[in-house]
Amino acid sequence: MTGEQRRLEALRAMAGELLAALPAWSGESQYLLVTVIDPETHDRIGHRFVPVADVPAVRHLRLVREAS
Repeated sequence: MTGEQRRLEALRAMAGELLAALPAWSGESQYLLVTVIDPETHDRIGHRFVPVADVPAVRHLRLVREAS
C-alpha cells in the first residue's frame, strides 16, 4: 500500500466517523448538505443531509490535521 493509499484510507475513515455522528435528515424539514472534501485533491470523500435545526450557526466546518 502506497503512502497516498494509506492517507486516503485514513481520510475516508475519519470522514465516515464525522458524518455518522451528525443527525440524519428525516426528509421533512429544511436540510443542509454536509460534504467532506479531500484537502489535497479536492475530491469529495463523503456527504450527508442534516436537518438545518441541528446544525451550528457556522458556514464552514474545517478539520485541521494535527501537527506531528
